[in-house]
Amino acid sequence: MKTISHILYIPLLLITFSCINYIKPIHTDAVPDSENITRKLFLQNETLDVNFYGDYIFNKVEKKIIFFTNKDVGNILNNFKEKPSSQVLFTYTKISIYNNMLGFYYAGKTLADIKNNFSIKTPEKEMQNGLLYAYEYNGYYIIEVFRQTEKGVVLFISINNSSQQTVEKFRKENTKLFFEINSGLLSQY
Repeated sequence: MKTISHILYIPLLLITFSCINYIKPIHTDAVPDSENITRKLFLQNETLDVNFYGDYIFNKVEKKIIFFTNKDVGNILNNFKEKPSSQVLFTYTKISIYNNMLGFYYAGKTLADIKNNFSIKTPEKEMQNGLLYAYEYNGYYIIEVFRQTEKGVVLFISINNSSQQTVEKFRKENTKLFFEINSGLLSQY
């Protein structure tokens, strides 16, 4: 009887892992009195305030606007050999050619852990408290930003619909997002 229960357990386990839904509202608190939309991300035992432009949506999902799948996100996350501790962000805009962004938290990890175990060995940009990787995946242009926190690393994944928007415009949007309206988020050397 034990053998039968083990045989049934393995497919159930596979179904559970293959059904992870990354495209869902994630609880973030709005921070009042900010020029842009500031959201407080919850990272287990710490928080991080991040600014977004006013057209980013946090509390609902319009699937017709989202142009990637859960499987795509799972494959992107496989660039780092360890699974995240938690998902801390999902946001997008109504104009589907712009960023779709996800955030994940790796408790107890450092930027050195990321750099040593990331499938792309050389980051495009290294900062005092962050790493930026840019690459293409399955017709999408991806920017991944890792930011060190006191107790771990936050990963922001920004996904571009390359068939609808140029890579240059996507990069400009992310440069403004990560280095202008969030100028204190990533420290330059």
